[in-house]
Amino acid sequence: MVTTGTIIDEGASVSILSSISWEALGSPSLLPEMRNLTGFDKGTSRPLAILPNVPIILRRKIVYMNVMVV
Repeated sequence: MVTTGTIIDEGASVSILSSISWEALGSPSLLPEMRNLTGFDKGTSRPLAILPNVPIILRRKIVYMNVMVV
């Protein structure tokens, strides 16, 4: 699946993917995640899990990232 209009923040402490986007990818296997996320407003939320080794293609270079599904 090719996704356009995606924002990649190299300085972010965690990479996030919505559960709707995860489902659009075919709901691939996830790894458990025990940490909570804390927002700028100090609210917390529980992620579903981690989607490991997501291939991100930037020009002709492939980078693999772990992405938290929320």
